[in-house]
Amino acid sequence: MRVAKQRIGARAATAEEGALFHQPVGSPVLTMSRTLYDDSGNAIEFGNHSYLPDMYSFEITLVDK
Repeated sequence: MRVAKQRIGARAATAEEGALFHQPVGSPVLTMSRTLYDDSGNAIEFGNHSYLPDMYSFEITLVDK
C-alpha cells in the first residue's frame, strides 16, 4: 500500500440499507468510499461503505509534508 484516497459524506439510507440497519428508508447514514493504490499507482482495493451515524466515528490525522 502506498496511498489511499477516501471520501467521507452523509446521505439518506436506501431501502436496502434501511432493511440491513433496521432503520426507516431515508434515515441518515454516513458514507465512506476508499481507493487504495500500490507503489506503481495501480488501484489495488476499492470500497464503498455506509454506517449508522450513532455507531461509528472517523479519526483523521493530518500531517504537513
